[in-house]
Amino acid sequence: MTLKNASVAKMEDNEMKRFAVSCKKGVEKMKKGKTRRSSKKKRVLRTSDGRTVTVCNSLWLKKKAKRFEKNFIRKEASAIRTNIQIEPMYAPLSQARDYWLEHILKSDGYTFQNMFLVKNPFGEAPLTALALFVTEVPCQVRVTVKGKIPETDFTSVLPETKYHRVPVLGLYPGRMNHIHFELLDQDSQVIDERTVSIKTRPLPQDLKKIVKVRKVSDDPAFENILVAGGIDVKTCVFDREGRIRYYLKRKPKGYGIFPLSGGRFIFMEREISAPSYTNPQSVQSYDMDYLGRVRKTYLVKNGAHHTVEEKTPGGNIMTASSSMEGHSEDLILEIDRQSGQIVKKVMLGDIFDETYQDMMDWAHINSASHYEKDNSVLVSMRNIHSISSVDWETGEMRWLLCDPRFWEGTEMEEKLLKPVGDVPWFYQQHAVFELDVDFDGNPDTKHIIVFDNHWHKRRKVKFFDKDKNTYISFYTINEKERTVSFHKRFPCPKSKIRSNAILCPEKDRLYAMAGSLVTPIDEGIGVIREYDFTSGEVLSEFVVKPGFFRAHEFTPDVAALAEPLLASRDYVCGDLKRPEPLSEEAYQALEVQEKCRVKDEKIDYVMQEDLLYIHEVDHSVRKVYFFGKKGNYYVEFADTYQTMQLFEEAEYYITMWLDTLPSDYYRLYLDVRGEVQNTGKYISK
Repeated sequence: MTLKNASVAKMEDNEMKRFAVSCKKGVEKMKKGKTRRSSKKKRVLRTSDGRTVTVCNSLWLKKKAKRFEKNFIRKEASAIRTNIQIEPMYAPLSQARDYWLEHILKSDGYTFQNMFLVKNPFGEAPLTALALFVTEVPCQVRVTVKGKIPETDFTSVLPETKYHRVPVLGLYPGRMNHIHFELLDQDSQVIDERTVSIKTRPLPQDLKKIVKVRKVSDDPAFENILVAGGIDVKTCVFDREGRIRYYLKRKPKGYGIFPLSGGRFIFMEREISAPSYTNPQSVQSYDMDYLGRVRKTYLVKNGAHHTVEEKTPGGNIMTASSSMEGHSEDLILEIDRQSGQIVKKVMLGDIFDETYQDMMDWAHINSASHYEKDNSVLVSMRNIHSISSVDWETGEMRWLLCDPRFWEGTEMEEKLLKPVGDVPWFYQQHAVFELDVDFDGNPDTKHIIVFDNHWHKRRKVKFFDKDKNTYISFYTINEKERTVSFHKRFPCPKSKIRSNAILCPEKDRLYAMAGSLVTPIDEGIGVIREYDFTSGEVLSEFVVKPGFFRAHEFTPDVAALAEPLLASRDYVCGDLKRPEPLSEEAYQALEVQEKCRVKDEKIDYVMQEDLLYIHEVDHSVRKVYFFGKKGNYYVEFADTYQTMQLFEEAEYYITMWLDTLPSDYYRLYLDVRGEVQNTGKYISK
């Protein structure tokens, strides 16, 4: 890893020298047959073939890396003094740990015969590990976590190199795992091999026995399935036997994680949100990978929800947000992957007539995906039973797909695709995507997949057919003729919300990921079915007891996970609410409770660098004041109000960015339900 910071480079040289000496002494002792336990968290084990492996855990690595954290933290962090509890941001912690791992590797102290292995290196993914060693000549590495049956082996092959960082995924919880390492030459022939055994901690209680296998194919299209989101389940992966082989310690927002290319995903913070007219939406997300490393923190002022897709692999992010202009969940955003800035947005209220803009969450976007070939965005809007294609260059609607009766007599009729033949319609659909398949050999058509929940509780329609099934439906769109025709659909148990479907054309399979069943199956509210696409036969069926938001095939890019992190202090990006000047007249008009500290026991305070977080019950904090010696500032949080009883008691952290707050000593006050109260907290900058 090349570190551009001079102080880090100097520190690396000094540490490397000391570390090399200690490694040399350790190797000499091992050669003499002295196997010892260095601590409870790090130990040297001798395997049956006479070789050794040094095993440590996440806490050991955390302790060793702590001394380097300051070298990766943004300079803005050192400018803050406060009596508020300070917590570190995840990106510099990841960089410090990764730096120390690279430091260990480049010390040349560990070889294939005496490798180094750390369990759960970044503290976020307990069923992972990372092995480090150097070989005399460049070679590939094949690593296999042995499954209970051969079909459940987790195997990865890593590119040729001399310095090996080998990610280990697919460990079983609460048992001894056998990891088989093989060195491969240029012809992929095995030149050396060994097996290392490590034990993992048991599953947390909320992940025990959550998957039941009702039926499984001899040759499933997905060997491992990732489930994410929902209310009561951590992000996790299970194999064909229904055994958990991966999970994240922390729960994200109810939408779960969103897989990206390069072994990465977007993780939406569960507890940090923007007050809204409806559901408080996550304002803080992480670009994270399956080892648990965080590269960036993205800030979205109005919150993000329901969907995250890459515009192109490794490119900008497409997501949904809220306009906060009297409505929520009605905005599509393109976010620059590097800067976090919004580079393009389309507000649905601008491209629809006012017919159904009659409630706060009138549209309820639940998927939005970009297609490069025609620069379009396909968007699903649950609460108007509609799908639309938007020209991303102009922001104009290209076409609208919906039961024509829903838009009859409105201005939107001219945008509707004309049905050809018998077309069964969808209601309160989710997860709409364009497919890279050709069902009809017509170059003028495209095909889309729709998870048709077939539900109409949010916006009832008098022509609803009361069908008791949910469907995965396929439609053919002819944009040239502006028509839609029905291809086929697959029935599955009624899933009222959430859910998605995935077509695997190369294997002629279809997966229905029904995440919120109306009627439980074997006490579970989520079910995953694998269909033969041609015959419609159900080949596999798994019950996920807590339910979920979406499910995906788990195919992490292990080669990308093996790459070291690049050192960068540009890890916080995007936009948040920031303090604005408070006029002297407004300041004098305030009735401040100087002697009374904040009474609400739900209110609490945390800072991460120059970000301030205040825990509250929904909409209880109306304004945040910074009373300084040179001037006064405030942040407004009374610009929305709650319209749904469901969220009136929601608890979360509101947040603001203090990067533009001028240098001064500030006392922190809050307007809590109309009363300005002293917090007893200060911030000096």
